[in-house]
Amino acid sequence: MTNWGIVAGGSGALGSAVVAGLVRDGHRVLVLDRVAYPEVDSDVHSVCVDLVDEEQTAAAVGEATERWGAPSVLVNCQGWSPKDDKGRAISDQEMSAELFSEALRVNLLTTFLTMRTAIPLMAAAGRGRVVNVSSAAARTGRTTAAAVYAAAKAGVEALTRHFAVQYGPAGVLVCAVAPGKFVNPNWPDNAELVDAYQAEIPLGRRAAPAEVAELILFLASSANTYLTGQTVLTDGGRLS
Repeated sequence: MTNWGIVAGGSGALGSAVVAGLVRDGHRVLVLDRVAYPEVDSDVHSVCVDLVDEEQTAAAVGEATERWGAPSVLVNCQGWSPKDDKGRAISDQEMSAELFSEALRVNLLTTFLTMRTAIPLMAAAGRGRVVNVSSAAARTGRTTAAAVYAAAKAGVEALTRHFAVQYGPAGVLVCAVAPGKFVNPNWPDNAELVDAYQAEIPLGRRAAPAEVAELILFLASSANTYLTGQTVLTDGGRLS
């Protein structure tokens, strides 16, 4: 049986670091994202899917399972916070019902769908590790993200606890990480926002994607034998 994992949202800055780390640690990786993973090799199989489409997600996971057996790892890295043209979070007054619903689908529904698809396969095999990416925004009302993003990521943490309880007896451990803003070309174009945010971090800087990825990789590894149902805040001390 091949040791392999799924990384949803694996083409982004954090997802790419997770994919690279899993490959380094001896996994084959199925990347599920709207855009192709940029550095596909023999150990990385990239499938372009819309993660809110449960049939597309199930088909991609099913095809890989037929080839490699049950997955041993699932990492959910997908996420999106609506912003205006200046890189600032969409305000409550500007947030349409349609945009609110779409943000919930991208951040929360996709996490549910990938777990519902992959975790029963892990449970049948008697082992598995799942790591969901939440956000420090889920822990504070002083977030720089849109309110819907914070709400959706809080939902991700609730799903994490639910699946941890449901599938712990089958040997599947389910955790989450809640990073603050890390170095990411997608946030923001406005240097003043970066400076203001970093000024609130006791360590004086944002994390590199690889630093967050290393925590995810530990939680997704066989070295994690007892931690489940928990969300680890990784924000450089900003919310301390």
